[in-house]
Amino acid sequence: MTKVAQLSKAQQLRRLNKRELAEFFDVSVQSVDAWCRRNCPVVERGAPGRPWVFDAVEVARWRFGAGTEPEGVDPDEMLPSDRKAWYESETKRRALQVMDRELIPTEEVERVVATAFSAIAQGLRSLPDNIERRTGCSPDIVEAIDLALDAEMEALADKLTELGSLEPATEETN
Repeated sequence: MTKVAQLSKAQQLRRLNKRELAEFFDVSVQSVDAWCRRNCPVVERGAPGRPWVFDAVEVARWRFGAGTEPEGVDPDEMLPSDRKAWYESETKRRALQVMDRELIPTEEVERVVATAFSAIAQGLRSLPDNIERRTGCSPDIVEAIDLALDAEMEALADKLTELGSLEPATEETN
């Protein structure tokens, strides 16, 4: 015996298929597909010959609700096809973030930091000579300044080397 649930008129109006939901939110059907991959609330998953069913109010809460989205998605708990789609969407999302300059590739950061430190080092190396010319200091004072700058730049280089050799934290499994 099949059980048929009676929906109120308001509940019936809230029930939408993918196309209707896309139209309701003024997005494409592909966007709704992407939402489904990101755990959008679904009343009934579609199948061949059977449409997806969404509750428009619950989708709106999910989409616009602050802090209601889960912390993270565990791809290991997804079906293989969903996992593949999730990884592909993450790859495309990261590529867009790089293109929009929200993420900066490591190589570019390293190059910019190296250029900046090179310019700083060049300015610091010329400092003792500039002080000597402008103030008329004795060569002994200029040499002391030069030695102090060398020591500080060496300490800074050691700290930077130490930072560069740090490995990302990895989780240990027992």
